[in-house]
Amino acid sequence: MTDGPKTRTAGVVLAGGRSERFGSDKAAALWRGRSLVDWSVAALAPYCDIIFISGRDHPAHVRVPDRPEPGLGPLGGLAGALFAAQERGCDRILSLPCDTPEIPAGLLDRLCAQDKAAYVDSCPVIGIWPVADAARLEGWLASGKPRAMRAWTDEIGAIPVSAGGRIVNVNRPADLAHLDRG
Repeated sequence: MTDGPKTRTAGVVLAGGRSERFGSDKAAALWRGRSLVDWSVAALAPYCDIIFISGRDHPAHVRVPDRPEPGLGPLGGLAGALFAAQERGCDRILSLPCDTPEIPAGLLDRLCAQDKAAYVDSCPVIGIWPVADAARLEGWLASGKPRAMRAWTDEIGAIPVSAGGRIVNVNRPADLAHLDRG
């Protein structure tokens, strides 16, 4: 008996937001000596063959542009990453935002165990997405349909997965202090 082909997974850190509520570049903000974007990269690394950064340059990872154009929020970043992953022979993308530095234990394992699109019910930008949906997502965005992650998850019949713990979304500097207080 032989094993089937290995699933190739790319990761993307969605880091293209304007950080208006944060008041400065949120992705570059430090928490426990590491930038927020680097916390997300570290969480993705054990699961991914390649990691992309959407919306910014990073010294160690490939920047991918939003598709079909800039300014479409997380779905534009996801679309760009899906195409980049497809071009590199990956089968799927594991996505994390740059502003959730603590990921509950086992969550990314549960997402990666899914054989179709799946997302975290309480934070739908965290998910696993087949690259086969790249053109469909780009078409969805180009047609002017809702740019909300939940609208997209409904459109493709993605599976909701429980976070299994607390996910803190960092929107303000005070949120970083809150993380340390638990």
